[in-house]
Amino acid sequence: MSFLFNINAAISDENKISSLKVAYIYNIAKFTRWPPSTWDKTDAPFFLCAYGNDDVSNELNVLMNKKIDTHPISVVKVKSDEDYQHCNAIYISTDERNIYRYLLSKIDLQLVLTITDQNQYFKYGGFINLIEENKRLRFQVSNQQLSTTKLVLSSKLLKLSILVDN
Repeated sequence: MSFLFNINAAISDENKISSLKVAYIYNIAKFTRWPPSTWDKTDAPFFLCAYGNDDVSNELNVLMNKKIDTHPISVVKVKSDEDYQHCNAIYISTDERNIYRYLLSKIDLQLVLTITDQNQYFKYGGFINLIEENKRLRFQVSNQQLSTTKLVLSSKLLKLSILVDN
């Protein structure tokens, strides 16, 4: 499974953690399928949105113009309600419950992959949660939440995840 990413990557410092989380976000998106009707052109951009001002949100720009399938990534820092309109995936970094609920109300949960690194997020409809476990970076998947969407995660990706039911 090394083609995906090193699931047992050791975590040593904050900088490395942010870089690993960005790599996880990219690879999780790469191994997620959106309905064909999501894009009107094969080279239409993949909008990776970010809410928050943490190291991960700020480092997502390294993914600019990498591709998800045939779609070049465009990173959007969410600042207003209009910024949510085209998100294909969103990384949310906040520990405020009301902000989560508000953000989720602004996106189409059927078509937007939600990723966070806040454990309590699953209670409010999150799909992917990046966690540190035994000094290693892992990711949880809410299979129950994902089953209500039009998104499909690769079986290879699911084998590497920690499945969580709400």
